[in-house]
Amino acid sequence: MKKFHRMIFFTKLPLGGYYKYKDVFQIFPADFENMPKSKLQKHFINILEYWTTEGELKSIPEELEGFDPYSQYVAIISKKDKILSLLTAFTNNVFFNYKDNIGSWGIPVLSEDLKPEEINTWKSIWCMPYFHWPELPNHLKITDFTAQKIKEIERIDHKIFYTDDPNLDYYSKKCITFPSSIDEILNAYFSLDSTMIGVLDSAISYIVSAIELKESKKTLSLLASFTSVETMVNLEYKDLAVEQCEKCGQLKYSVARKFREYLLKYIGNSDKNKNKFNKYYSLRSKIVHTGSQLKTELLFSDISTKDKEKELITRIEILQIGKLAITNWLMAHNS
Repeated sequence: MKKFHRMIFFTKLPLGGYYKYKDVFQIFPADFENMPKSKLQKHFINILEYWTTEGELKSIPEELEGFDPYSQYVAIISKKDKILSLLTAFTNNVFFNYKDNIGSWGIPVLSEDLKPEEINTWKSIWCMPYFHWPELPNHLKITDFTAQKIKEIERIDHKIFYTDDPNLDYYSKKCITFPSSIDEILNAYFSLDSTMIGVLDSAISYIVSAIELKESKKTLSLLASFTSVETMVNLEYKDLAVEQCEKCGQLKYSVARKFREYLLKYIGNSDKNKNKFNKYYSLRSKIVHTGSQLKTELLFSDISTKDKEKELITRIEILQIGKLAITNWLMAHNS
């Protein structure tokens, strides 16, 4: 028996419509009576609706025996996190919840006018990262998907979506869009067996990490993008026998070559791409084997604007190529 759930989640751009994937989940902007809002907000409040069944309940660890809600709670949160991770990996925006339950010092914004003379009179208090108002619990009770009267989220051509000036939460006045292939991508993902899904989930988690770290830890973000690609490379060539060249003794399919061949297969085979992918792997090796960092790692890096833009483009390209490759891999294996 299905039990429906409604959860709050956030985006850094307005959702701009609703999206429903079959009878599995649905997302749409939150708009409830008395809901907190601010013209200064940088996080937009949305609703995720989905369901769980008893078959999805997790086993209770020995140390938590007797805590009856545990298995149900874990199933609910795990499914919510998976859906948000899939949306983050397969689109160009981050779908998230606050994960720091400890809290932090902060200053409540008591006025949206932000007058300097008033701000200086405010003082810090300990803040908890929760979005709440008294009526919220009642709004989260549902027994089915909510019928929508708003438009659907706009969709963009698959390849253009990932490669032509993707809106990676940079353009705050635009709404979130989806690739035209989103249904096909999700169909392919959910059609995989549990072993394959485990590998895909690992690759997806690295994409999510790359996105979460892209402003604060640029080098680690880039490495996460590379690791996502390498996870898929290992999956693609998992059945390839290891062979050595009889003349030189080198492996016929080196790690670097498999990296390049995977991307050529799922991005596009051309001399230009071959050179680009070889440079990408050289950059990856330089960071991993020498401990080198990106020049823009430090907040106040003493480098030219041209070099800053070059590194930014490289980080975006590798992130987006990884996304495009994994979506193309999924659709190719679902045909």
